[in-house]
Amino acid sequence: MPLSAARDPFKVLIRFSMVFVMLLSASAARADLHQHPVLLPAKVDAAKCLECHKDKATGKYVHTAVSMGCTVCHTVANVKGATYITLSSRPNQLCFTCHALSTDPDLHLPYKEGNCIFCHSPHSSDFPAQLYASPQDVCMACHVRGLMKVNRTAKTLTLSWGTIIPFKEMNDWSYLNLDKTHKLNHPVEGHPVSGPNVALGKDAPPITCITCHDPHHSPGANLIPPKYKNATALCLSCHNGPLP
Repeated sequence: MPLSAARDPFKVLIRFSMVFVMLLSASAARADLHQHPVLLPAKVDAAKCLECHKDKATGKYVHTAVSMGCTVCHTVANVKGATYITLSSRPNQLCFTCHALSTDPDLHLPYKEGNCIFCHSPHSSDFPAQLYASPQDVCMACHVRGLMKVNRTAKTLTLSWGTIIPFKEMNDWSYLNLDKTHKLNHPVEGHPVSGPNVALGKDAPPITCITCHDPHHSPGANLIPPKYKNATALCLSCHNGPLP
Protein backbone atom coordinates (compact mmCIF):
# COMPACT_ATOMS: atom_id res chain seq x y z
CA MET A 1 0.00 0.00 0.00
CA PRO A 2 1.44 3.42 -0.93
CA LEU A 3 2.28 5.88 1.81
CA SER A 4 -0.19 8.68 2.44
CA ALA A 5 0.70 12.18 1.37
CA ALA A 6 1.43 13.08 4.99
CA ARG A 7 3.97 10.27 5.30
CA ASP A 8 5.48 10.18 1.83
CA PRO A 9 9.02 11.60 2.34
CA PHE A 10 9.17 13.04 -1.17
CA LYS A 11 5.86 14.87 -0.80
CA VAL A 12 6.84 16.08 2.66
CA LEU A 13 10.06 17.49 1.21
CA ILE A 14 8.17 19.21 -1.61
CA ARG A 15 5.68 20.68 0.86
CA PHE A 16 8.46 21.93 3.13
CA SER A 17 10.23 23.53 0.16
CA MET A 18 7.05 25.32 -0.90
CA VAL A 19 6.53 26.72 2.61
CA PHE A 20 10.16 27.80 2.74
CA VAL A 21 9.84 29.68 -0.58
CA MET A 22 6.63 31.31 0.59
CA LEU A 23 8.34 32.48 3.75
CA LEU A 24 11.18 33.99 1.79
CA SER A 25 8.76 35.87 -0.43
CA ALA A 26 6.74 37.03 2.58
CA SER A 27 9.77 38.61 4.23
CA ALA A 28 12.30 41.17 3.09
CA ALA A 29 14.97 39.48 5.16
CA ARG A 30 16.90 36.22 4.97
CA ALA A 31 16.15 32.61 5.69
CA ASP A 32 16.86 32.76 9.42
CA LEU A 33 13.15 32.77 10.22
CA HIS A 34 11.81 31.83 13.63
CA GLN A 35 8.36 30.45 14.31
CA HIS A 36 6.49 32.45 16.90
CA PRO A 37 4.81 30.37 19.62
CA VAL A 38 1.58 32.38 19.24
CA LEU A 39 -0.29 33.09 16.02
CA LEU A 40 -0.21 36.83 15.33
CA PRO A 41 -1.86 39.05 12.73
CA ALA A 42 0.52 40.25 10.01
CA LYS A 43 -0.01 43.85 11.14
CA VAL A 44 0.28 43.20 14.85
CA ASP A 45 0.13 46.17 17.21
CA ALA A 46 3.59 46.70 18.74
CA ALA A 47 1.94 47.21 22.12
CA LYS A 48 0.84 43.57 21.95
CA CYS A 49 4.46 42.50 21.49
CA LEU A 50 5.49 44.26 24.69
CA GLU A 51 2.77 42.51 26.67
CA CYS A 52 4.94 39.39 26.52
CA HIS A 53 8.35 40.89 25.80
CA LYS A 54 8.40 43.51 28.57
CA ASP A 55 12.13 42.99 29.11
CA LYS A 56 12.83 44.52 25.70
CA ALA A 57 11.55 47.88 26.91
CA THR A 58 12.98 47.90 30.43
CA GLY A 59 16.40 48.96 31.65
CA LYS A 60 18.16 52.24 32.29
CA TYR A 61 18.80 52.76 28.60
CA VAL A 62 16.15 51.70 26.09
CA HIS A 63 16.78 51.90 22.35
CA THR A 64 14.60 54.64 20.86
CA ALA A 65 13.57 52.23 18.11
CA VAL A 66 11.55 50.26 20.69
CA SER A 67 9.21 53.23 21.12
CA MET A 68 8.79 53.37 17.33
CA GLY A 69 7.28 49.89 17.28
CA CYS A 70 8.70 46.41 16.98
CA THR A 71 7.82 46.13 13.30
CA VAL A 72 10.33 48.87 12.49
CA CYS A 73 13.00 46.20 12.78
CA HIS A 74 11.01 42.94 12.71
CA THR A 75 8.77 41.46 10.03
CA VAL A 76 5.73 39.31 10.83
CA ALA A 77 4.73 36.67 8.28
CA ASN A 78 1.87 34.18 8.49
CA VAL A 79 2.16 30.97 6.48
CA LYS A 80 0.04 27.82 6.76
CA GLY A 81 -1.45 28.82 10.10
CA ALA A 82 1.87 29.71 11.74
CA THR A 83 3.55 33.03 12.47
CA TYR A 84 7.21 33.62 11.61
CA ILE A 85 9.31 36.53 12.85
CA THR A 86 12.45 37.80 11.18
CA LEU A 87 14.38 41.03 10.76
CA SER A 88 13.25 43.56 8.19
CA SER A 89 16.70 43.55 6.56
CA ARG A 90 19.96 41.68 6.86
CA PRO A 91 21.47 41.76 10.38
CA ASN A 92 24.61 43.60 9.27
CA GLN A 93 22.54 46.22 7.43
CA LEU A 94 19.62 46.76 9.79
CA CYS A 95 21.27 49.34 12.06
CA PHE A 96 22.39 51.38 9.06
CA THR A 97 18.78 51.97 8.03
CA CYS A 98 18.65 54.54 10.84
CA HIS A 99 22.31 55.10 11.74
CA ALA A 100 24.18 56.06 8.58
CA LEU A 101 27.62 54.52 8.17
CA SER A 102 30.33 57.16 8.52
CA THR A 103 32.36 58.19 5.50
CA ASP A 104 35.51 58.62 7.62
CA PRO A 105 38.50 56.65 6.29
CA ASP A 106 39.21 54.84 9.58
CA LEU A 107 36.33 52.63 10.72
CA HIS A 108 36.27 50.22 13.66
CA LEU A 109 35.89 46.80 12.04
CA PRO A 110 32.70 45.62 13.84
CA TYR A 111 31.11 49.00 13.07
CA LYS A 112 32.25 48.91 9.44
CA GLU A 113 30.80 45.43 8.92
CA GLY A 114 27.52 46.22 10.66
CA ASN A 115 28.15 43.96 13.65
CA CYS A 116 26.76 46.54 16.05
CA ILE A 117 25.23 43.89 18.31
CA PHE A 118 28.71 42.68 19.25
CA CYS A 119 28.77 45.67 21.63
CA HIS A 120 25.22 47.03 21.78
CA SER A 121 21.91 45.48 22.77
CA PRO A 122 19.32 46.26 20.09
CA HIS A 123 16.69 46.73 22.79
CA SER A 124 17.86 47.91 26.22
CA SER A 125 20.56 47.63 28.85
CA ASP A 126 21.78 49.18 32.07
CA PHE A 127 24.68 50.91 30.31
CA PRO A 128 24.76 54.05 28.13
CA ALA A 129 24.14 53.58 24.42
CA GLN A 130 22.67 50.14 25.15
CA LEU A 131 26.15 48.70 25.66
CA TYR A 132 26.32 45.23 27.18
CA ALA A 133 28.82 46.43 29.78
CA SER A 134 30.71 49.59 30.68
CA PRO A 135 32.53 51.16 27.71
CA GLN A 136 35.88 50.09 29.14
CA ASP A 137 34.77 46.51 29.76
CA VAL A 138 33.35 46.29 26.24
CA CYS A 139 36.67 47.35 24.68
CA MET A 140 38.72 45.09 26.93
CA ALA A 141 36.51 42.05 26.27
CA CYS A 142 37.59 41.97 22.63
CA HIS A 143 41.11 43.35 22.78
CA VAL A 144 42.61 41.50 25.77
CA ARG A 145 43.31 37.84 25.08
CA GLY A 146 43.13 36.86 28.75
CA LEU A 147 39.49 37.93 28.95
CA MET A 148 38.33 35.86 25.99
CA LYS A 149 36.64 32.47 26.16
CA VAL A 150 37.85 30.67 23.07
CA ASN A 151 36.29 27.52 21.62
CA ARG A 152 38.81 26.28 19.07
CA THR A 153 36.63 23.32 18.12
CA ALA A 154 33.67 25.51 17.20
CA LYS A 155 36.02 28.30 16.07
CA THR A 156 34.18 30.88 18.13
CA LEU A 157 34.91 33.46 20.79
CA THR A 158 32.42 34.14 23.59
CA LEU A 159 32.51 37.58 25.18
CA SER A 160 31.84 38.15 28.87
CA TRP A 161 28.19 39.09 28.28
CA GLY A 162 27.48 36.03 26.13
CA THR A 163 27.89 37.33 22.58
CA ILE A 164 29.45 34.65 20.37
CA ILE A 165 31.77 35.77 17.56
CA PRO A 166 32.93 33.36 14.82
CA PHE A 167 36.65 33.39 14.10
CA LYS A 168 35.88 34.46 10.53
CA GLU A 169 34.63 37.80 11.88
CA MET A 170 37.96 38.47 13.57
CA ASN A 171 40.22 39.17 10.60
CA ASP A 172 42.69 41.97 11.37
CA TRP A 173 41.69 41.87 15.05
CA SER A 174 44.16 43.75 17.28
CA TYR A 175 45.17 42.70 20.79
CA LEU A 176 46.78 44.63 23.64
CA ASN A 177 49.84 43.23 25.38
CA LEU A 178 48.88 44.45 28.82
CA ASP A 179 50.29 43.49 32.19
CA LYS A 180 48.60 40.95 34.47
CA THR A 181 46.31 43.62 35.94
CA HIS A 182 45.09 44.57 32.44
CA LYS A 183 45.68 48.22 33.34
CA LEU A 184 49.12 49.04 31.90
CA ASN A 185 51.33 48.90 28.80
CA HIS A 186 49.40 50.58 25.99
CA PRO A 187 50.38 52.38 23.80
CA VAL A 188 53.82 52.10 25.43
CA GLU A 189 55.16 50.12 28.36
CA GLY A 190 53.89 51.46 31.67
CA HIS A 191 51.18 53.67 30.13
CA PRO A 192 47.79 53.16 31.81
CA VAL A 193 44.70 52.13 29.87
CA SER A 194 42.41 52.64 32.85
CA GLY A 195 42.46 54.37 36.21
CA PRO A 196 43.22 57.92 37.38
CA ASN A 197 44.69 60.39 34.93
CA VAL A 198 47.82 61.22 36.90
CA ALA A 199 49.12 63.54 34.19
CA LEU A 200 46.15 65.91 34.51
CA GLY A 201 45.49 65.54 38.24
CA LYS A 202 42.81 64.23 40.54
CA ASP A 203 40.03 66.38 39.07
CA ALA A 204 40.51 64.96 35.56
CA PRO A 205 38.22 62.23 34.21
CA PRO A 206 39.70 58.73 34.57
CA ILE A 207 41.55 57.16 31.67
CA THR A 208 39.63 54.68 29.53
CA CYS A 209 40.02 53.36 26.01
CA ILE A 210 37.66 56.03 24.68
CA THR A 211 39.93 58.73 26.11
CA CYS A 212 42.22 58.07 23.17
CA HIS A 213 40.02 56.20 20.67
CA ASP A 214 36.64 56.74 19.08
CA PRO A 215 34.74 53.43 19.24
CA HIS A 216 33.24 53.81 15.77
CA HIS A 217 35.12 55.97 13.29
CA SER A 218 37.73 58.68 12.83
CA PRO A 219 39.16 60.88 10.07
CA GLY A 220 42.63 59.95 11.38
CA ALA A 221 44.49 56.71 11.96
CA ASN A 222 43.97 54.30 14.88
CA LEU A 223 40.52 55.72 15.65
CA ILE A 224 41.99 58.84 17.25
CA PRO A 225 39.12 61.18 18.24
CA PRO A 226 38.50 63.74 15.49
CA LYS A 227 39.27 66.69 17.78
CA TYR A 228 42.96 65.73 17.58
CA LYS A 229 44.85 66.32 14.35
CA ASN A 230 47.30 63.50 14.95
CA ALA A 231 48.76 61.18 17.60
CA THR A 232 51.16 63.84 18.83
CA ALA A 233 48.29 66.24 19.52
CA LEU A 234 46.50 63.46 21.39
CA CYS A 235 49.50 62.75 23.61
CA LEU A 236 50.07 66.45 24.31
CA SER A 237 46.50 66.81 25.52
CA CYS A 238 47.68 65.10 28.71
CA HIS A 239 51.48 65.43 28.58
CA ASN A 240 52.19 69.13 28.36
CA GLY A 241 55.93 68.67 28.73
CA PRO A 242 58.37 67.03 26.29
CA LEU A 243 57.39 63.51 25.34
CA PRO A 244 59.82 60.72 26.40
